[in-house]
Amino acid sequence: MCFASSSSSSSCYQGEVINKRKETKLTLSCSWFMMVAKLVCAIFFRSCLWVLLVSSLNYSFETDINCLKSLKSQLQDPKAHLSNWIFGNYSEGYICKFFGVECWGSEQNRVLSINLGGYGLKGEFPSGVTLCTSMESLNLTGNNLYGIIPSEFFSFIPYLVTLDLSHNNFASNIPASLSNMYYLKTLLLDHNWFTGHFPSGLGSSPRLQQFSVSHNDLDGPVPDFYSMAIIAASISTAAFFPVGACVGWFYVGKTQKNHPKKEAKS
Repeated sequence: MCFASSSSSSSCYQGEVINKRKETKLTLSCSWFMMVAKLVCAIFFRSCLWVLLVSSLNYSFETDINCLKSLKSQLQDPKAHLSNWIFGNYSEGYICKFFGVECWGSEQNRVLSINLGGYGLKGEFPSGVTLCTSMESLNLTGNNLYGIIPSEFFSFIPYLVTLDLSHNNFASNIPASLSNMYYLKTLLLDHNWFTGHFPSGLGSSPRLQQFSVSHNDLDGPVPDFYSMAIIAASISTAAFFPVGACVGWFYVGKTQKNHPKKEAKS
């Protein structure tokens, strides 16, 4: 504020106006700077989210690629059915052209199903398939696979709808974790060497429609299935299962009654 004489009041007033203009300009400059800073922060934040999203998707697709790599390395393929499983391309959807592989989309390296039934593959259960976490169908029927099914297998592929491991040489107990497969509709484990009791919890599976464990070495009762549209179950060599309890069951292929027992694997 000016306390000068009247002769200098004019210059003093002009000085105040100039100072106010400077303050106004400074305020506007600060506001503009804050606005630019907020815009830069917003762009940076969105860029980070995009990078994380892309990285997550790439990681997801990479696990599916590693799933198929592991499966190929763990199995013997005497008939060279997997000869076109050539890795290293890394273009979008290149694994979808692999023999027996179906993807969620033609341009997505994300496995929907693996169908390798009846191709003479040899080896133990390919544990690498647990990396295909979005897979809905696994068909390995009619091969020369043996050994046990890892108990943690079903924990890694929770969305499995169809599992066909029939006509192989798998042994040991059927994993109890199988009962936790909420989306499972088809379960075919017949013509193997499974032993012990069948997981009782599977009887409460809400979606199971087709089921077969015939021609194994299981004992004990078959669980009660309340929600099945199709029940196909039988147990061979059932030490404690009364024959009368089989009455009313629908068996898969009655011609299998005369199916010769497989020789034990040496």
